[in-house]
Amino acid sequence: MQKLPDQRSKAPLTLAARTNLWPLTALGYEAWRRRALSLLSGRAFPLEEELSLMLKRMQPVAGRVFLDLGTATGLYARALLGAGAARVYALDLSPAMLRVALGKARGYPGFVPLLARAEAIPLSPASVDGVVVGGSWNEFPDPQPVVHELYRVLKSDGRLWVMFSHRSPSPLQRLLEAAGLRFPTLSELMDSLTKSGFKVDGWREGSVGFVAGTKVTMQSSVQS
Repeated sequence: MQKLPDQRSKAPLTLAARTNLWPLTALGYEAWRRRALSLLSGRAFPLEEELSLMLKRMQPVAGRVFLDLGTATGLYARALLGAGAARVYALDLSPAMLRVALGKARGYPGFVPLLARAEAIPLSPASVDGVVVGGSWNEFPDPQPVVHELYRVLKSDGRLWVMFSHRSPSPLQRLLEAAGLRFPTLSELMDSLTKSGFKVDGWREGSVGFVAGTKVTMQSSVQS
């Protein structure tokens, strides 16, 4: 793989984020993702259903430009390109994840990898029609700078999709929080996005949450 320009900020990484730098994590990622929502929701929830829900909320897709934030191995990016997207910027902080993503995205000329951090997206203002986040939301130590970046890069009326692990009383979540993960509630995430200039709706199934929305207000009126 051609070496990607490293556009990551030098801010320290949490333990959870550092595990994404490991090649073995990248190699096993899609096997985990195929089971993840079934385990989190408590029902049979195949990856194909998740991708279908995401594509439905991001319509129209054909000919549009998207950002897959925290792309990992590019599951959302490939789904968008397969549905006719003109270009998908696939951003991740892990070179190992992007190496796997590039291998899986062969045949998709619109796949554009970005080695960068979600807190400093290397795209121009109002440059994408939609942003999708497939599980990476839990890895942002401070989500508010990420929210502002999403607002900045989205075009007027641009669409947003977030899938995340919802807060639960699970002892495992407490251990993962010690490693740097965050587990918001649906109401907390929706409230944060609403205050930052998005019109959103959301729902949850077990310990998995979904939020979909649209950029609707001027940045000058966004609450900090």
